[in-house]
Amino acid sequence: GITDQLKLIARLISIRNARGDGINRDMFYCEMGGYDSHFKVAQVLENKLPSLNYAVGWFWSEIKAQGLENSVTVVQGSEFGRTITPNSNAGSDHAWGGNYFMF
Repeated sequence: GITDQLKLIARLISIRNARGDGINRDMFYCEMGGYDSHFKVAQVLENKLPSLNYAVGWFWSEIKAQGLENSVTVVQGSEFGRTITPNSNAGSDHAWGGNYFMF
């Protein structure tokens, strides 16, 4: 899951010096699917967001423990946008803009 992916990334960051001379920048990718909710979007988010919140919180705590909070940037993005107003199935449909957050 997403927690395991972020734990691996944190580990790779922690051993960055042992991975070779000349490595001064890394970029990592992880993913968490299951957000394509055309029905019952609130239920989907209630099930998905707690584990995402835990994973990101754990990851950032680990980055701070490594003393790297001023050297690591996290960017979250969605591959496509969703409507804000619900459809007839209490879900959301595809839209134009995606959502992102960065810290």
